[in-house]
Amino acid sequence: MPTYDYKCTDCDGEFETTHGVDDTVESCPECGGKVRRLFHPVGIIFKGSGFYKTDSRSASDNGGRKPHPEKAEKELEKVKEKSSDKKDKSPEKKHTGD
Repeated sequence: MPTYDYKCTDCDGEFETTHGVDDTVESCPECGGKVRRLFHPVGIIFKGSGFYKTDSRSASDNGGRKPHPEKAEKELEKVKEKSSDKKDKSPEKKHTGD
């Protein structure tokens, strides 16, 4: 059963009780005054992956982190090699004389 916190509107006393979700507490156990249920923020701790917008990006994305300088240079060289290979392998356009 869940635990609920209540505060008396007459004596400002706070107390805690456990009861079902549909049940309510009508009066303060100390003075018999009217009570209100208190709500508290829930502490949430995100652990693991999948909680940031960068986690859903492609595998080649590094999530916004700065790459290691040496690794960045190697990756840049690979990209340049691939782009120059594509240019070399592109078919030449033949002009037909009409």
